[in-house]
Amino acid sequence: MPIAKLSVVTLILSLSTATAHAEFYSKVAASGATIRLYRASSTNPDCSTAGEPIVRLTQSPQHGRIRLARTRVYINFPPNNLRSACNRSGVRGVLVSYVSQRGYTGPDSAAIDV
Repeated sequence: MPIAKLSVVTLILSLSTATAHAEFYSKVAASGATIRLYRASSTNPDCSTAGEPIVRLTQSPQHGRIRLARTRVYINFPPNNLRSACNRSGVRGVLVSYVSQRGYTGPDSAAIDV
């Protein structure tokens, strides 16, 4: 059985709010395979958009590519959130995905500002 080649990407997420803070996400991916790293949306309780989220790439990965796509995203609002009905239909937002260079194995990192 062949051994999968893996790459590990760490995403540093900076949230632009009154009290700016950073969040870190780490994911493992098969080398050369696209993975979803993050979803952003600004959603009203009726599932309409409350405005397009602004997502900017602030640090590109050294061993792969980040793609920012404005598309329908599926958010995971908790059941007690007024927006939980939006989980089934999806909402307009931004999807952040990553793909490593084919054959690359090892760590990589990128940063986005939301």
